Amino acid sequence: MRDDDLDRELRSHLESEAEELRESGLSREEAAYAAQRNLGNTTRLKEVVRDMASWTSVERLLQDLRYGCRLLVRTPGFSVIAILTLALGIGANTAIFSVVNGLLLRPLPFHDASALVRLWPTGRNGKLTYSITSFPNFTDWKAQSHTLEKVEAYVTRAFNITGGDQPEHVSALRTSGGFLQALGVNPILGRTFVDEEIQPGRDHVVLLSEGIWQRRFARDPAVLGKTVKLNDENYTVIGVLPESFRFPPDSPASILLPQPADPNRGHGFLNVVARLKPGIRIEQAQAEMSTIARQQELQYPKQNKDTGVRLLSLRDSYATSFRPALLVFLLAVAFVLLIACANVANLFLARTAARQRELVVRAAMGAGRVRLIRQLLTESALVGLAGGAVGLLFAYAGVKGLVALVGSTFSTHALETVSIDGYVLGFTLAVSLAVGILSGILPAFGTSRLDINDTLKEGSRGLAGNRKRSRVRNILVVAEIALALVLLVGAGLMLRTFVLLNSVDAGIHYDNVLVMNLGINGKKFAETQARAPFVRSVLHRIEQIPGVESSAVVTDTPLSGDNDAIGFSIEGRPDPAPDSKIELNVNVVGPGYLKTLGIPLLKGRDFSDGDTLNSPLVVLINQAAARKLWPNVDPIGARISGDSKKWATIEGIVGDVRQASLGSESVPEVYLSYLQDPFAWPYLTLLVHTAGDPVKLTASIQGAVWSVEKDVPISSVSTMEKIRSHSIAQPRLTALLLSVFASLALVLASVGIYGVMAYSVTQRTHEMGLRMALGARVGDVLSLVVRQGLWLAALGIVIGLAGAFALTRGLERFLWGVKPTDPATFVAVSLLLAGVALAASFIPARRATRVDPMVALRYE
Repeated sequence: MRDDDLDRELRSHLESEAEELRESGLSREEAAYAAQRNLGNTTRLKEVVRDMASWTSVERLLQDLRYGCRLLVRTPGFSVIAILTLALGIGANTAIFSVVNGLLLRPLPFHDASALVRLWPTGRNGKLTYSITSFPNFTDWKAQSHTLEKVEAYVTRAFNITGGDQPEHVSALRTSGGFLQALGVNPILGRTFVDEEIQPGRDHVVLLSEGIWQRRFARDPAVLGKTVKLNDENYTVIGVLPESFRFPPDSPASILLPQPADPNRGHGFLNVVARLKPGIRIEQAQAEMSTIARQQELQYPKQNKDTGVRLLSLRDSYATSFRPALLVFLLAVAFVLLIACANVANLFLARTAARQRELVVRAAMGAGRVRLIRQLLTESALVGLAGGAVGLLFAYAGVKGLVALVGSTFSTHALETVSIDGYVLGFTLAVSLAVGILSGILPAFGTSRLDINDTLKEGSRGLAGNRKRSRVRNILVVAEIALALVLLVGAGLMLRTFVLLNSVDAGIHYDNVLVMNLGINGKKFAETQARAPFVRSVLHRIEQIPGVESSAVVTDTPLSGDNDAIGFSIEGRPDPAPDSKIELNVNVVGPGYLKTLGIPLLKGRDFSDGDTLNSPLVVLINQAAARKLWPNVDPIGARISGDSKKWATIEGIVGDVRQASLGSESVPEVYLSYLQDPFAWPYLTLLVHTAGDPVKLTASIQGAVWSVEKDVPISSVSTMEKIRSHSIAQPRLTALLLSVFASLALVLASVGIYGVMAYSVTQRTHEMGLRMALGARVGDVLSLVVRQGLWLAALGIVIGLAGAFALTRGLERFLWGVKPTDPATFVAVSLLLAGVALAASFIPARRATRVDPMVALRYE
């Protein structure tokens, strides 16, 4: 606004108000005086208006940017330190956010994915249970819901594809007819299932993924109508799915087949997805489904007792395993960024103190408070943007490693889409501007209140302003120490968890054991009697390979998380009530299993080749089962019966094995021999103990299997050491990342303490000289400076301990063998921070003792 326009506007306002005052009875002179008094200082008012108008002036903004860039170039030391400090924090936040964006925020690759929900059964206490329900329950939900549309079901399965150069074990989905329509997915070739194909005996049709189409048919466009052999049966290809099809999101299927109806309401095996009708909120659909579940419970109490249903968004239903860990990482890097902001704010405070005379001169020449604040915030925003640009380089370099680390812990194909895309760039830009302004806002508003007269006086040292800025700097350092302590405590707790887990004895040995899965779910093995001769032949040929010491098979590999529990009865004891049924984990093994994994036989005998289908049924139990069921007697010779109602004699007691993971306790377990119960399950795991590196014998072992049966696919080739490592992957990842972030926070906090103490020594050079001139000893000066640093550290530690005590409870689900309030960790971290503070304070303190009293007395 031009000055003459502003003058006319003010005159018009004064005349209007004076006229109103005259109407109230005042004279012309009195009304004019009162109007002027109400308006105030017109010169100051015009200055404020001009300053406010200048905020929208592109020319002024460009001027501020040019001036800010020149200042950054003229002070390279300050610029590099401030930019790198922010870059570390912004880069870490960008890398973590890119993973969070890919796994938690980015829409799933389906039409209107936000409307997709998953119907998840709940137990007696309302908590989520297994995600499966029965076919009759599913059809009831589909028929009775008015808030959901396209309610469809699926179940994951595994199939063997044979007939090509090499058998292949693939994941599959059996689905209801409208499943693809519910997701909004259309085949790129062919069609989806029709109602007639969702019938037993008419379901031998299949849709192929783009990958299977490429590998098995070389992308032949005439693939429709051809047959593919699945589990030794022919299926007709009716369509090809698009490459973007990824379902389930955590482990995409390679083929889709129709799921025939199953009238057994007690057989839960289906997962259910649906789409919210337009205009319906998930809360409305939840209320309706809860009503339907209550009606099912009343109508079918035997199968649906204490069973409810909860609706989750489809993305949330697949993010439950990694969401908590990612949110912890995001909070940790936010703490690092806040510490970086505090450090840079201290740098700006020091620099604005050095520029005090320049800023006061500008104010004396007419620059208003708003003008000065804007200039200083423009400079800090430039530093933030520069830090964001450098942070992006750090993020680009680190995101691949971060994805690899997360991928080694959480198996999800969504990690393939993690990248620094437009959303991540927008996040980085917003964070860069925010931290730049946040870092400069305290120095800007503090400097804008400078007393012009006092500052321009010759020899004035602005002591009051220095004291105020020192208080602000001290507060920032205390905040840094508190935040760093919270991160260090969290990292310490996770490190202790990882160390404890890593030292756990799982009851097996891991060295030189090769693990691979064999698919035996084909028609050739439909009769269980055919499986034992196959396994016996495979193990015999493998043990002829040079370097192989022993081999065995098992249905549930230790530390894999797989287990099957069934109810048992004990001979001579009354059957327990249904709600107190004796349940034991069941594992099918055979001769050589104990030897291959080094599991000790504590009493009795192992399985032998003489335990066949024609001999009495025998079992082994572990120590946990013996302690629980036969606490004061010898269980050898006792008989138990499972679901088959066949009595089996206990012939041996073996050592406990941690079946689920290193962090889980050993549970009561019973072992059956494959020679007597030859794998009613459609899979088994082959274990081979070798004299050297087992991976080098992989090809020979695969050849031995295929020499017995060429159509048995081999998958998931690994080693027991890798399985063990994967069992503790999540605590290792959490401990590693929190340790990295905590170390970064510790470095930044120590730099902050050092910077404050160094600045304090510089500001108090005159005082130190006087003290030395008056006889103060070196130890006195050292004690004075170090005591100030330790006082700040102590205050930060106390505040940080309170924060850590509250926040580390959120880590409880990740901890094992350690309490969230573990005293040893809290004390160790506090002592570490105190030691760092002592070291960071000692260096400036030593410099203070070298002050020449004569030089200090001549200071200014």
